[in-house]
Amino acid sequence: MPATEPLRYAVDITQDDVDALTDFLMARLNGQHHLRVGTEEYRTNAALRALVPGFAGSLSHEFGDKVVREAEESSLKRLQRIQKIRSTWNQLAEAASKWEDTDGFDTARWQSVRYYDAEDEEKIRRFVEKEKTSASEAAAFVSEYRVPGPRRDGRTEGEFVVARDPDDPDRWAVFEGSAQARHWDGDTWQHARFTGTSPYLFGRATALALAHQHAGEEQPGETEEKE
Repeated sequence: MPATEPLRYAVDITQDDVDALTDFLMARLNGQHHLRVGTEEYRTNAALRALVPGFAGSLSHEFGDKVVREAEESSLKRLQRIQKIRSTWNQLAEAASKWEDTDGFDTARWQSVRYYDAEDEEKIRRFVEKEKTSASEAAAFVSEYRVPGPRRDGRTEGEFVVARDPDDPDRWAVFEGSAQARHWDGDTWQHARFTGTSPYLFGRATALALAHQHAGEEQPGETEEKE
């Protein structure tokens, strides 16, 4: 396979990337004819063969002319589109990573991305550095921050809560809404009660930066602290 430009940002993902990765995965999944019906391996393969086209279809939708045109006309729709592309692509790339050591795997392109674009990366970098600098001045009793959600039609919709692990002051989680039912695991929103995994996955600065990123703020603003 010829060398390709490394993928770094969500805005660089193309329909060609989606098609190539989907074809690669489906070729391997459809080639498992030796699996015996009813086994766990057979069920796993069948589940992936059902899920991969769904991910691919969701991504292809975001590259449709209508969606792209609406994103060009609205900053909110542009943000929503790039968020969907990054999240869905990362899920597809995570599934494909199990074959990253096989022939034909494009290690330069078929990888997860963290940032929307270069501006987003720089914004998060500055915010994290600012948080690291001011961390020593933060009050030790602060255990929760609230970041207002994106504004739509002049109204703020929802909020993101950054909360500290009661048992580990260095670990923080990003929750969607005050009910804290779903947490961000770095790629997608998860229900801890379903996965059985801890939601406290980040350092304080990174968790705050991620919350502001989801809120779609141009510049991270002040957060409201709650004891």
